[in-house]
Amino acid sequence: MAIVHLDIDGGSASGGDEENIKALRLRAAEVLESAYGFLEKQPDQWARLRAQILCDARPVEDLTDAIAGLQTVDGRLPMATLVSGGGGGFPDTDLGSLARDQQAIVGTLEFLLMAADARVMHADWVERAARALESLQADDGAFRVAALGSGSSAEQADVFWTGMVGGILGRTPVSRPSGLEAAGDFLASRFTPESVEDDRYSALLANAHFFTNVAHDLADEALQWCGRGLEKGFRSRRYDAVSTLRVLLTCDAQALPAASFDVVELLEGVLAEQAGDGGFAELSLAGPTARTTQTFDAMLGIVRLCAVLDE
Repeated sequence: MAIVHLDIDGGSASGGDEENIKALRLRAAEVLESAYGFLEKQPDQWARLRAQILCDARPVEDLTDAIAGLQTVDGRLPMATLVSGGGGGFPDTDLGSLARDQQAIVGTLEFLLMAADARVMHADWVERAARALESLQADDGAFRVAALGSGSSAEQADVFWTGMVGGILGRTPVSRPSGLEAAGDFLASRFTPESVEDDRYSALLANAHFFTNVAHDLADEALQWCGRGLEKGFRSRRYDAVSTLRVLLTCDAQALPAASFDVVELLEGVLAEQAGDGGFAELSLAGPTARTTQTFDAMLGIVRLCAVLDE
């Protein structure tokens, strides 16, 4: 199994002696195997491919080649399966009714997020994808995808998509500063501590992603509030362990300010959330096909947490 490194504040393993840590690693391996089996049974080809690469069953080039083969001349990519597979934080969206430009925002973001998880943001197709997204940015700096409902839900969706797209562009070496600055100003004008503390996971994820990866005057303050909100949500059990870990994975950060997580505690939390069929997000009402994204998230998180235990 390939082990990929993620630093977490307080990253040395604690809360157990060597034998307990060994037993935890063995349990983690069993959970990974079961989760892999769950994904192998699902029709989500992208979740399966990502799991196969994570577990060294296929080379990462298979992912980059498959994505490149779907890219249009103008750099756009079709919608994939992160949203339909139940990805945490994504606003309720009628994917089938989206306009062509909005489909391109969703799909291109999805594939860039996959590339970020696989640490292949240097692939040849990434720059074309970045240019495609930048061409879809609104004059006020936002990236807009229609959400179900209206009013505040629409503005919350704007914050989510702007933070996520801007954050992933900030992780590429080819993003244009003017677009990132405009996105940052859009988010800053709508940021309040309450927006990331009061059970608004979408806003927390998006703001943490953006301000971790893009320099802005608000970054330090916003990340402090995001860290507090994440820890508060995890401690109060509003956010499960997989959702908590997904924020750190998406940010690819050593830690969030004002938040610290014991590695053993977080790993044990993820392992405990596995359902009897091997998948995660057991309470999803849409069935197994809407649980593939969070199942992969759990697998990736387990691998990276185990890397910390091995240090």
